[in-house]
Amino acid sequence: MNRNKFLSLLGLSFAGALFFSSKEEQHDPVYNSCNDPVTPPVPEGPYYKDEKLNRIDITESKKGVPIEYVFLVEDKNCQPIPGAIVDIWQCDADGHYSDFKNENTANETWLRGYQATGKTGKCKFTSVFPGWYDGRITHLHGKVHINGATVLTTNFFFTKEVENEVYATALYPKGPNPIAILQDVELRVDKDTTHHDTLVMDVTKNANGSLTASYKISII
Repeated sequence: MNRNKFLSLLGLSFAGALFFSSKEEQHDPVYNSCNDPVTPPVPEGPYYKDEKLNRIDITESKKGVPIEYVFLVEDKNCQPIPGAIVDIWQCDADGHYSDFKNENTANETWLRGYQATGKTGKCKFTSVFPGWYDGRITHLHGKVHINGATVLTTNFFFTKEVENEVYATALYPKGPNPIAILQDVELRVDKDTTHHDTLVMDVTKNANGSLTASYKISII
């Protein structure tokens, strides 16, 4: 993908095993009845396809730092929503998406899939940490469908500490993502970083070097 390049951010490294999303925001997000922030929307972007791939492991042949995504979907009263469909898609380590002619990936289906939440409102996916491309900060796309209706389209983000540690490995030859939050083409609707900060995942680094990224999706 060819998009305008923006100013670079200074890279940071992370230490330790547990990384938490930032709670510092310029304005408070919307909260549900039990004080959890409601998950804000982010535009769909140009690379969504409903591939109808019901699977936990979306990796296929793609290389990268292994990551498990864990989602909990809850309603406005903080009760888990069983049977919610969580549909995710992401780029590979080189910043490309599957199944698009302009990406030279027509008829490929890697790094896409959906899962239904169980009785506890949870579902999980196995993948690799996403790469990046011009104009966007590092992200994972997601949609939530309930009773046949799409109730949320958004992105999920990572701290720079996590990103930069991953991008220092040989699996990500492009190196650190230089795009600043307020330069992101999909987040320009924000006057500050509130949407981004609310959408940062909690990431655990495991003993074997893999990652677990968790997020509570709050629907109203």
